[in-house]
Amino acid sequence: MPSPILTHSYCADFYADHGYQFLKKLSQEYVLPNNLVIFSVMHCYEGSLPYINVLAELADKLIFIPKDATVGANPKLLTTIKKIPRCHIVATYNNKAYLKNNEHCEMLIRQHISPDTPFLILDHGGYFSSSITHICDTFKEQCIGITELTANGLQKYINKSISKPLVTVSHLSIKAPADFEASECIVHYSDQILREEFGLKINNSGFLKAGVIGAGNLGRGVIKHLKAKGITNIHVTDIDPRKLTQFPRDGIQACSIKYLVEHCNMLFCCTGNQSITPEMIDALSQPIFISTVTSADDELHLPDLLQQGVLTEVKTNRLTKEYKTRHGHSVYLFAGGESANTPFKTGMGDPTLYLFEAAHMLAGLELIKDATQFKPGIQSLCEDDEIMIAERWLRHFYHYQ
Repeated sequence: MPSPILTHSYCADFYADHGYQFLKKLSQEYVLPNNLVIFSVMHCYEGSLPYINVLAELADKLIFIPKDATVGANPKLLTTIKKIPRCHIVATYNNKAYLKNNEHCEMLIRQHISPDTPFLILDHGGYFSSSITHICDTFKEQCIGITELTANGLQKYINKSISKPLVTVSHLSIKAPADFEASECIVHYSDQILREEFGLKINNSGFLKAGVIGAGNLGRGVIKHLKAKGITNIHVTDIDPRKLTQFPRDGIQACSIKYLVEHCNMLFCCTGNQSITPEMIDALSQPIFISTVTSADDELHLPDLLQQGVLTEVKTNRLTKEYKTRHGHSVYLFAGGESANTPFKTGMGDPTLYLFEAAHMLAGLELIKDATQFKPGIQSLCEDDEIMIAERWLRHFYHYQ
């Protein structure tokens, strides 16, 4: 077995190897078929290299499907990923749209399997959700199952007819530390974009008023890190009013989405599920800055806004895209509407990354081991597996005894 390729440009070989060894040890307890093919959607981050290497060693072929947001920000990283043995890259640069088509999805799968090849789908963001019924029906004997990493991705699978098991790890408690890490990155890099592009600081209360849409792990994390920067005038909204009851005692203004969009001009969209409607964009009365934790497609349905003429693109660069409303107000999407850390080097700075990667991988390994332990349709990874991952992670990275 050749040495794994764990870094691209960072001087972080030791750290990357530590993560690789953690995932490798977890995977070695499973006996896998020799001709297994894994289709894996994931971010094109340098921090993903240890995980990509482990998956490639597990499979006869790993089909790496880079997420649209980060493949554009890190095109040179693909040259490194191509060198990983048994790893094949899907080269389209609009994979989300491509995989929504049943025929395209079927063609991609057939391109990499033979009639007796078992395959597994490790999804991230619901890329296969539109075609999942067709996949399950077409490859009844070969498709082992599907795993989904994110909550917004899982949302896209709900109400689909899925005859194979789909194991989600999106709501596991061990994913919370990574969500917290991500929220810190979102606030930090939003501040950096404001400074570099507009000469503003995120805590400029005379000009910026922060609003957080979504009160889940990510939204709560964003609020915590905004407060750490000395920002006190924060508004928050959520589709579920019960989640808002915790904020007033801490001086956070709970409000409706309509009120928030009307009164705040620095928005953090933390839902992944069309948090801002076209009507709200159309009614804007001031310029607005938007930072998302997923993508503008998920948070704003940006293609629809452009097609309907609600927004018109004006200017774009690596850090920001500017749009104009029909009434001439600017809408600035940080990182082009993708997660605000997308233009920057991310993914190597915290071992929490390996918690959710381990859970995602383990869900797939359990499906391969015995798919009959799962029922058709959506279910979560079991609590015992989650506890086991947490304990091993603590031992590996923090000498837990």
